[in-house]
Amino acid sequence: MDQKFWDKIDSFGQNGEYDKIVREIKKLPADKMDMELINVLGRAYMYLGDLGNALDTYLSFIGKAEEDTLNADIWLYSEAGWTCNEFEDYEQGLKYLLEAEKLGRDDEWLNTEIGQCLGRLERYEEAIKRLEKSLKLIEADEAENGDEKVNEKIFVVSELGYLHAVQGKAEEALKYFYTAKDLGRNDNWIYLHLYHNLKTTKGEEEALKYFEEQAKIEDKNPVLLEALGNIYMLEPANYEKAEKTFQKAFALSGDGQQLFNRGRALAALKKYEEAIEVLLQSRRISEQEGDVTDGEDMELVRCYIGLKDKKNAEKYLELAREGADNVADEFIDEYEEELDRLEDLIDEL
Repeated sequence: MDQKFWDKIDSFGQNGEYDKIVREIKKLPADKMDMELINVLGRAYMYLGDLGNALDTYLSFIGKAEEDTLNADIWLYSEAGWTCNEFEDYEQGLKYLLEAEKLGRDDEWLNTEIGQCLGRLERYEEAIKRLEKSLKLIEADEAENGDEKVNEKIFVVSELGYLHAVQGKAEEALKYFYTAKDLGRNDNWIYLHLYHNLKTTKGEEEALKYFEEQAKIEDKNPVLLEALGNIYMLEPANYEKAEKTFQKAFALSGDGQQLFNRGRALAALKKYEEAIEVLLQSRRISEQEGDVTDGEDMELVRCYIGLKDKKNAEKYLELAREGADNVADEFIDEYEEELDRLEDLIDEL
């Protein structure tokens, strides 16, 4: 295809106009299709949420590549498996990944994908074996080429930790979670799993002590501070420490989420006026960033109820109801029940 065609395709991709990519490629005669076009078309269908057509695109081209057909077919099966995994269809994803393996693929990526599939299908021991193999392949590649594959190792050891944790093997899980953190993983996911598995093995006091000590060592790490703040919010809660911790996290990051968290802590302390000021600031940041505000709205309702300000409580209850569309399906029932409970409290004012 000429450069003008690819410039148009690239422009559509940059603008997220994947339906136009599909239409443009589907205009082409069948004999013009090659691996590059199949790749772009399959990805466009995936981004459109159309698993069926994405799979048809890849699988219909099996055996049709004019050059290096075997490796082309390996890639097509691999891409089909990965696409299924993106749609959380792990049973079908595993089937296609194993087809790629039968054709000769046996690298870190494939074993990691297969391991992840097996884990989600609760075939834990098989999954662990695959991921352990993947880790060995990564280490062998590092030894041979001298390049450290940090991100790949973080992903694999995190998965290994998760697979041990879901089986109740907290001590084993912690080894992998510590490794992931030492390699540089720094997000809520790793801290959540570290806390819960430390709590399981050593109790709440020791788990909290670990995070407090880490926060002293990494006192400029807002993600760790947020995790510590959330731990303080748990039972037995220490809202004063939580509020100060979230305040420090915001000062370091400027992240509106930390303002929201601080507002929650202030509301729990019944410092409603201060909480409202902080939550409204958080809400402004969310709006400026095009983010949802349902969390702030819910907390503002609670604060205004605490102040017996019925008018503002009703205002933010209505806004919170409008925000229900942003709540994940798995949490919507709980969210709406809480809104109904708050409405009852407003009626009593």
